[in-house]
Amino acid sequence: MALISPFRGVYYNTEIFSDIRKLVAPPYDVVDKKERDKFVKRDSRNIFALELPSKGECNQLAEDGYQCAAQLFEQWLRDKILVQDKDPAIYPYDIEYQHAGTTKVRRGFISLVRADDWEERTVLPHEKTFTKVTEDRFLLRKATKAQFSQIFMIYRHNKYVAEGLLSAKRDRLFQVRDVNGVLHTLWKITDQEYLRELERQFKSIQLYIADGHHRYTTAIRYRKEMERKYGLGPAASYNFTMAYLVDAHDPGLVVLPTHRLLELPQGLSDEEIKRRLSGLFHIKPFDISNLSGFVEQADTFEDITASTCSQGISVMLGADRQSFVLCPKDETKKMLLEQVGHRELADLDVVVLEELVFKKALGIDPDSLEAGRDIHFVADSQKALQTLRPGQMLFFMHPTKVEQVLATADAGLCMPHKSTFFYPKILTGMVINKEDFSKKL
Repeated sequence: MALISPFRGVYYNTEIFSDIRKLVAPPYDVVDKKERDKFVKRDSRNIFALELPSKGECNQLAEDGYQCAAQLFEQWLRDKILVQDKDPAIYPYDIEYQHAGTTKVRRGFISLVRADDWEERTVLPHEKTFTKVTEDRFLLRKATKAQFSQIFMIYRHNKYVAEGLLSAKRDRLFQVRDVNGVLHTLWKITDQEYLRELERQFKSIQLYIADGHHRYTTAIRYRKEMERKYGLGPAASYNFTMAYLVDAHDPGLVVLPTHRLLELPQGLSDEEIKRRLSGLFHIKPFDISNLSGFVEQADTFEDITASTCSQGISVMLGADRQSFVLCPKDETKKMLLEQVGHRELADLDVVVLEELVFKKALGIDPDSLEAGRDIHFVADSQKALQTLRPGQMLFFMHPTKVEQVLATADAGLCMPHKSTFFYPKILTGMVINKEDFSKKL
C-alpha cells in the first residue's frame, strides 16, 4: 500500500562536531518563540535556524524567514557544517528512555514515504489539522526544498521488517542524550538488496500517522504544486516526505495522555458546574494528593480510576482544588454512542470530555476554543497541577491506546485534537531530506 524510498540524508558533520546536543532540538510545535531563540542563541547553527527561521539570522538581508532558512541551508552545505551521503540509505533511529521505572527502547527507521492523497488511504490520519499551521510548513518547504524533521508514522507488525532492521548491516552515525536524559542513536543502512526488499514489503503495509498530521497535509499540497511546476512524474523527489516509521507492536512505543486546562466562562460557579454535570455523570470524590505524578505513575492512576467506574471517564480538579471522578451514567453512554455513531470514538475519554462535558454540560463548543487562551494542553501532570488557578478546570486524561489509534484510523474517523502524545518525541535535525529536482529518485 505504501511506497517508501531510501534517500541521501544530510546531517551535521561529525568531523567538525563531536557532540551535537547544541545543534539538534525538540519538535518545532512543542516550543514557543522564547525557547526557540534560546536554542539559536546558544549556537547559531542549531537546527531551529532552519526549522523555525527568522529573518534576523540573515542580518535582515533575506526577504523573509523562509528565504533566510534557504540561504543558511545552502551556506551550511558549502561550509561542510552539514554533509550529504553519496548513496541512498535508510536511517534506523533508536531511542532509549525511562518510563514507569523501567528502561525502554523504541526502534524505528527514517525513510521517505510517498505523500499520497488522503483519499488513497495508503497513509491514514487519526487527528484533524489546522490550515494556519500547514501554511507555515508549506512556505518553509517551498523556500528550502528540504525537510528538517520527520513525520512520525506507525504500522502493524511485519516480521520481516522487524527482524531485518536488527540483522541488516548498519553503521552508527552519532548518538546524543537530550535534556531529559533520553538517548537518541542514529544509524545508516545502505545494503541495496535489503533496501529493495524493504520497499517491496511496504507495498503491502498500511501506514498511520502518529504525530505530524500537519506536515503530511503540507506534503500533499506541496506535491501537487511541484507537479504542476516541474511535471517529473510519480518518482520525482517532491512526491515524497520524510518519515520516522515504527512498528505499532514495538515494546518501546508508549502513548501518554495530554491533559486539558480549561478557562471557565465567567460567572460559572463550582456549584453550578456540578449541578450541570450531575445530569450526565455520577460524581465521585477522589483524593489525588497521594499521587506524585500521573505521567510517572500512569498505571497507578489508571488502576485507581478504573476501579471507580468503567471506561470513558475523566478526572477533574475544580478551581477550589477539589477533585472528583466523572462516571458516565448508562443512559449517558448510550446517548454518546448514538451521537458520535461509532464505538471507536465513544470509548475515548477525550470524546466523552468534548461531547458531554464541554458541549452538553458546560455549553462550550470545543472547536471555538483557542489553544493557549481558552484551553491549555499539558502533557506534564505536575506542571498542570502547579499552574491551576481560580477560574480554571483541569481534566486529567487517560492515555489513548495504540490499538485505539489504529482502529479509529481504519474506520476513517478522526479523534479530537491532542488525543495522543507519543513519547519520547523524536529530535529535529538528526537527519535532513534535501530534494533533488534534477533527477528522479
